[in-house]
Formats: sequence, C-alpha cells, structure tokens
Amino acid sequence: MKLLDLSITSLILRFYLLMAIVVGAGFSGYWAISLLALPVFFSALMGIKIRWPKAHVRSHKADSTGLQHAH
Repeated sequence: MKLLDLSITSLILRFYLLMAIVVGAGFSGYWAISLLALPVFFSALMGIKIRWPKAHVRSHKADSTGLQHAH
C-alpha cells in the first residue's frame, strides 16, 4: 500500500465505484449500504495504491540432483 501514488484512471474508476454504491443504496432503500462507500472515498482521497503481492512462479529447471521432476 502506497500513499499519493494513484493514477488518474484509478481515481476516476474509484469515483464511479463510489457513485454506484451510493446510487445502489439509494434505489434499494437501504442507506446503511452506503457506508460501504466510505473506504472507497478515503482510499481515493488519500491516493492509496494497493499492490497485490506477486505470485512465486516455479521454474522447470533441474533440481539439485540434476533430474527433472515428472509431471
């Protein structure tokens, strides 16, 4: 998570997500659902960029014995 590193594209997408949550809460009549928009609002306001950890990729190289694993 990094502060003030949000691109303008991500900011616009978060704005649309925020509006979709609030409009959906308004049309459904359950205004408590609009509280779910607060984390989206604050993350956009602070410019938080969330990066997911990269997955470790196993290579198909030979192991320490020099033999490859059978798949």
